[in-house]
Amino acid sequence: MWSKLTKRLRRFSIFSLDRRSTITSLIGQEVRVGKTVVLFYVDIVKMTDIENRYGDLIAKRVLHIFERILPGVCRDVLEIKGQVLAIQKMWGDDFAIYVSFPQGSHEEECRLLSISVQQQVEAQLNRQISFVNRGDLHIHIGYAIFHGQDVVKEMYTSVKHAVHMAKYGITSEKYTFVTQYHRLLQQEEIQMRFMPIVDLRDGMPLGWEALARGPEKTPFYSPASLFAYAEETDTVFRLEQICRKRALEHLRYLKPQQKLFINLDPRAIDDPYLLRGDLLKLLESTKLNPHNIVLEITERHAITNYSVFRKIIEEYRKKGYLLAVDDAGAGYSSLESITEIYPDFIKMDMSLIRNIDVDPIKQALLETIVQFAEKVKCKIIAEGIETERELETLMALGVTYGQGYYLGPPAKGMVHISGKAMNFLRGIREQKMKKDREPRVFAPVITDVLTKTICVEKQAKVRQVHQIFEQNQRIESVVVLEAGKPIGLIMRFQLYQVLGGQYGIALYYERPISQIMNTNPLTAKKDDQIDEVAKRAMARDSYHLYDVVLITGDEGEYIGIITVQSLLDKMASIKLEMAALANPLTGLPGNIQIERELHARLKREEQQVVIYCDLDRFKWFNDRYGFEVGDQIIVRTAALLKEAVQLYGGTADFLGHIGGDDFIVITTPHFADTMTTYIIHVFSSYFYDIYHKRNIKDGNDLSMSMAGVLLSPGRFASVEDLAEQAASLKQVAKNMPGTVFVSDRMDERILAADM
Repeated sequence: MWSKLTKRLRRFSIFSLDRRSTITSLIGQEVRVGKTVVLFYVDIVKMTDIENRYGDLIAKRVLHIFERILPGVCRDVLEIKGQVLAIQKMWGDDFAIYVSFPQGSHEEECRLLSISVQQQVEAQLNRQISFVNRGDLHIHIGYAIFHGQDVVKEMYTSVKHAVHMAKYGITSEKYTFVTQYHRLLQQEEIQMRFMPIVDLRDGMPLGWEALARGPEKTPFYSPASLFAYAEETDTVFRLEQICRKRALEHLRYLKPQQKLFINLDPRAIDDPYLLRGDLLKLLESTKLNPHNIVLEITERHAITNYSVFRKIIEEYRKKGYLLAVDDAGAGYSSLESITEIYPDFIKMDMSLIRNIDVDPIKQALLETIVQFAEKVKCKIIAEGIETERELETLMALGVTYGQGYYLGPPAKGMVHISGKAMNFLRGIREQKMKKDREPRVFAPVITDVLTKTICVEKQAKVRQVHQIFEQNQRIESVVVLEAGKPIGLIMRFQLYQVLGGQYGIALYYERPISQIMNTNPLTAKKDDQIDEVAKRAMARDSYHLYDVVLITGDEGEYIGIITVQSLLDKMASIKLEMAALANPLTGLPGNIQIERELHARLKREEQQVVIYCDLDRFKWFNDRYGFEVGDQIIVRTAALLKEAVQLYGGTADFLGHIGGDDFIVITTPHFADTMTTYIIHVFSSYFYDIYHKRNIKDGNDLSMSMAGVLLSPGRFASVEDLAEQAASLKQVAKNMPGTVFVSDRMDERILAADM
């Protein structure tokens, strides 16, 4: 009988740590024949406390009894369902038990077996050992199932998993939740929600932030709960990897100018999938580039090693990814992170945004950050916008982008801004346009600063474009054409970034340039105004801020390029010229600018109306009451015309001061009648205080004669011909009493103030 028992016990033995290869071999054999292998981890609760309290000899005796009990309990309990392969003493009082079960064994069976092992070991321990003034001994137990994909790797991860399980207590609710959480990780049961990040200027999406959710109707649906379990079980990196993988599966829904924001914990920043995986191939298949991905470096955890962190960040930049500092204002070292990362975006934490409309300190702080961001060429994104008042305040402070439940909650798809928020932004924009619609002054057209660069067809190889840059050190851009029309752009630094990556040359060198070009470069028409193009150019994201602007003709054909530097230089010279040539009294464009504007308008293929405005009886007022009153009347008249253009004109309208009491307005036929009707209606009220102070009676007051000349394509050969027609019409107006508008349009309309 004794020999039979000895033989049975020898079927498994206690291995030391240097016998792991034998265990690996046993597990591999079982998995290959379709068995399920489970690791059970056991240890004695507070073994160190026993050693400290009762001494080393007692502790050794407890451990000796524990080692003697364990094989028998494993035989009696675990071999009812399976076969014990080995018991491995890991360290101290920690043991790993490897058991093979028939295929189909599930976790509930493992949990019940664990409870039985725990109860029997504790019962036998406490029968053989008792302590004065101390309760019963207890053991921890946990388990992990081998999936058989990589046994060597799973030897480590399974022990780690089982240890985490054991510390919660096999019968506790927490134990059940941790078990479910590990199963979630194994099966990658993560789903994504996408929250729009909106351009507050027009309501269009800059992109979407990918937010993780666990399975619905589970404790892990909330991201806070999901990542709390990740922290507890030390699986943050694994969970984040799954989240990024799920998020990047949606890249195909992005347009070339849109971006996908994904989170990156500083502790899990060295992600091989992003740096050394197949992501570039995925981007290529979706016709996107790494700059369509913004990596949000969260501020919730401190960056402990900045030297290593900087090196990894530089690797991301070389690949072409954009970077954002997330949760700025709520983290450990916001300013240090910003200086180290040099981000493209700074995402302000919702704690700073909440109730900012009624908190002057938050407003002052954010205003300072906005000014800082402008200087270092990065964009601010306000998180957690939940009310209309918060949004309005953020816009007033100059914040460019925002996200929050008011703009749009997280959704399964990449939805746009909510209708309510869009209507609000549209209203704000219309108010701003109305307020800022100052009459446009003369500005040169794009062709004044046009230059050329080398162009290639879309089939050209990346190798050829690289050679072009190498042979032409002075050019910074190559334009990609198809049938004479620009379809893409490649900048020198962008090409070198792509080729400078670890696999850049191998992946792209012999492929068409169309696969890595910027498919959505900024383009402008040859007749566009420089100031408008400059605004559009400077509104681009930092990655493309200094890309050249492509210029096209009437049919969309390629004409040339302009650089951002040339735009800025020209705008600076325009401002100096405007200051020098403006009328010193009213600040409006003077004669030189008026003449340039008229020359430019004569070339346009569209109908316009040139309105010459002349004050009646101005000389009498000037001579009788002095130059001070005369200047006051001129300034009031300029203010009236400005107001009329702002309220009833268009964005392309022009207002100039010819000199003395003569002004000029250029608008379209659509606006001319409404604008002049308003001037006629309010003219007298603008000078009421002047009349009242000097007791001027009706009949001696000011009036204005306005002559409208229709400027249609080909009607006038020169500015002189136009002026001659205006002079004759103005004479007609001056022969009529009151403030009047006379037009030479087909209907020969005459508008006059009521007499």
